[in-house]
Amino acid sequence: MYRIPFLAVAVLIGVSACNDNKPSKSGNQTSATSSEKTTPKKENLYPPCHPGCFPGGTAIATPDGLRAIETIKPGEILTLVASDGSTIRGPVLSVFRSTNRLVNLRTESGTLRTTGLQPLCLASGGFQTAGNLKTGDVIWRWLEGKRQETRVMSVVQTEEDAPVFNLVVGESAVFVAGGFLAKGKPPATEESAVTQAK
Repeated sequence: MYRIPFLAVAVLIGVSACNDNKPSKSGNQTSATSSEKTTPKKENLYPPCHPGCFPGGTAIATPDGLRAIETIKPGEILTLVASDGSTIRGPVLSVFRSTNRLVNLRTESGTLRTTGLQPLCLASGGFQTAGNLKTGDVIWRWLEGKRQETRVMSVVQTEEDAPVFNLVVGESAVFVAGGFLAKGKPPATEESAVTQAK
């Protein structure tokens, strides 16, 4: 029962973890849920990642250093990012694996491979799915232990299907994947086509 209060705290911290501490205009944020409706139909042919995943080899930040996403197991501790950009720790609740189509997100400071439905943190606050980011959008990069703004140069839908992994770290918790701040969210249902990793 002791996990419930911790998870509740992680959820509250994660909800605004992508904010840059600028005053909010009536709390408007980009919703990953609303942007999922405009996802290209082609991706819907693949098992859902709810709402996104990363391919094998993606480096995930942990208190002990970077780890490839496919090596991370439930119960292990990740580095999470709080609303002020500071780091906290949080457990991986579960890991899901599926196969999905990848997109290449190129920014001024590096490239990220992910699925089109993976929400990333906007520097202006809130989230946007990788597939719906536009040239010129500014997102958070994680470099040398702190947030840094980086501008999107292009988003390219590939023809590559690959094994992808979803780390469940709590509703709206923010973790570091491939050097970018990503929003975590659990799968929609246990009965989905996504298989839980052992």
